[in-house]
Amino acid sequence: MNIDTLRSKILKLKNKDLSFIYLSGRGQDESFCGRIVQVFPRVFLIKTINGTIKCFSYGDFLIKSLKIYL
Repeated sequence: MNIDTLRSKILKLKNKDLSFIYLSGRGQDESFCGRIVQVFPRVFLIKTINGTIKCFSYGDFLIKSLKIYL
């Protein structure tokens, strides 16, 4: 999967309630729920249910550091 294909898939998930797991690589996995609120050419923003904004690159998804569940 390339970045353009991934970007279009992420765009389709915008403003939907989703669950996420972020694997930080230090054994500190973080799970949270939220919505993708902005999609940019290199990154996308997620607003969690507690109002925190998190920024991830498409590379985070490609290397499986970020997992998205419907």
